[in-house]
Amino acid sequence: MLPGENEPLFYLGEFPVRLITLLVAFHSAAMVTATLLLASGHGALLDLLAYSSTAVIHGQVWRLFTYAFVAGPSIWFLFEMVMLYYFGREVENGLGWQRFAILYAGLILIGPLLLQAFGYAGIPQTFAGAQEVNFAVFAAFVAMHPGAQFFFGLAARWVFVGLLAISSLQLLADHQSPRVLVLVASCSLAVMLMRRAGFEEPMFGYRFQWSLPKFQRPKGSKANFSVMPGGISASAGRGSSEPKAPPVDPEMEMDRLLEKIGRKGIASLSEAERNSLEQARRAILQRSGGKE
Repeated sequence: MLPGENEPLFYLGEFPVRLITLLVAFHSAAMVTATLLLASGHGALLDLLAYSSTAVIHGQVWRLFTYAFVAGPSIWFLFEMVMLYYFGREVENGLGWQRFAILYAGLILIGPLLLQAFGYAGIPQTFAGAQEVNFAVFAAFVAMHPGAQFFFGLAARWVFVGLLAISSLQLLADHQSPRVLVLVASCSLAVMLMRRAGFEEPMFGYRFQWSLPKFQRPKGSKANFSVMPGGISASAGRGSSEPKAPPVDPEMEMDRLLEKIGRKGIASLSEAERNSLEQARRAILQRSGGKE
């Protein structure tokens, strides 16, 4: 991760504004604008922004991007934005905002590019909305933390499989089989980019290997996450196949844990890491002859 990538883009008062915050705000503003256009009888303007393989062939290439921000008001839109912010925040923290921007832009483009092939084959395609894009952000989160615990003790990997399966069946029932390809390809792209970024924990018990050069992974231990009503919290990694070695130098251990706190906050420390931090603090005090 490059220096400053994990910092907020800017502050609004004391509120840190990150890229994921801007994306959710832009999606929401676009939805409100679409609602006003529909209510005022100017809904036809939205057709100029939705993806159409025929229109792209005739040079309207802006549709390759703008389709993702065409959405009407619904409960599902609210759920989609909550999901995007909740999991996108973790993905941005793991990648840094620049790589997260590349990921999101790539997810927006991959769908229309795949559907454009159907258009050239004489099967016109149209669609609007970022459902597949935002679901792929969840796939990226699962690639980071496949064992994260959801409600009822379900691991993130199985929640992902279930949602992917039901979404694919719904698209098939609506006679939108090309969008199943978009959904699967978007999730695959998200997982691949997370692997290249250095998150290599096997999703289903198998380890993927990529021949392309990898980004440098942010320093820090692998934490298991639990998705609870209060948010995502770190917990001790029980049953890990890679037990941690005891710290050799308390100052090195202190530096490592303080760096993690600086990147992800003190809530990201597991109970074992909190104990290690306290032990390192005491060891440094004893070494320097100080008193608590």
